[in-house]
Amino acid sequence: MGEPYSSEALAEKYLTAVDQFCEAALSVPPDRLDFRTGPDAWSSREIAFHAAEVDQNLGVRLRRLLTEDHPVLAGVNLRGWVDALRPAQLDVALAIDSLRASSAINVALIETLEPADLRRMGRHSEGHDVSVQGLCLYMALHLESHVRQLARVRTAWQRQDLHGTA
Repeated sequence: MGEPYSSEALAEKYLTAVDQFCEAALSVPPDRLDFRTGPDAWSSREIAFHAAEVDQNLGVRLRRLLTEDHPVLAGVNLRGWVDALRPAQLDVALAIDSLRASSAINVALIETLEPADLRRMGRHSEGHDVSVQGLCLYMALHLESHVRQLARVRTAWQRQDLHGTA
């Protein structure tokens, strides 16, 4: 992972990613929220709820790493979570509110972390080690990746509007 990040730098990177993600998700017009680039691709609505749910789950993992000695962090069926919510057609603002709430709690915790806290370790059920620092960094990188994904979805529906094709 290179040089260690300070808790302040991790919190700032994470908050910036949260803000960028919320802005990108809220900028999708309502009539484009369910557009998919392919049959197995996620819509902007699904991406928003995925990001909110993962952020909550990562917050739980962070707390476990900080309060348990070498916890095993179970993987989850992310596609299943998205599929379970699809029929509900929930308002994207609910996902954004959820993400903002969980990230506010997470960042308040991240800002208090000492260097020894950042080095605490656990193990993911898929077999790799997870540090508090690495998890905090991943929280930001995960959202950044979905900002780019939302941009790709936007480009696809704009192209379709312009040319009448996907």
